Amino acid sequence: MMSRRPYVRPMKRTWYMDHPFYRTYMIREATCVFDALYCINLFFGILQLSRGEDAWQGWLSFQANPLMILFTVVTLGMTLFHAVTYFDMTPRVLPQQIRKMVADNVVNKLMYAGLAAVSAIVLAAAVWF
Repeated sequence: MMSRRPYVRPMKRTWYMDHPFYRTYMIREATCVFDALYCINLFFGILQLSRGEDAWQGWLSFQANPLMILFTVVTLGMTLFHAVTYFDMTPRVLPQQIRKMVADNVVNKLMYAGLAAVSAIVLAAAVWF
């Protein structure tokens, strides 16, 4: 009796780099690593705040380090890239139908308007308090 072996198609480790959609998807998902590291950094800031003024001032001086400033700017850029690509993808993934199909650009504009409104409220609250 012969044993059958299924055909296993060879695949490169970088198969997703050959197609722009997959490449963008993988980059978007990789941005979460930077966000997670930044959240851990903020968690340590809260921890230092609970330990007293000297620990808090030490954490603040660490945040003034040029490498931390660079890390913060890179994380902001990655987060903005993630948000923009997510907003552009959402109308295709979740099509909206209100009596008739809503155009993709309308959904995008509403999402950006919501982001601008929430950002303005948070900024106003930060300035006010």
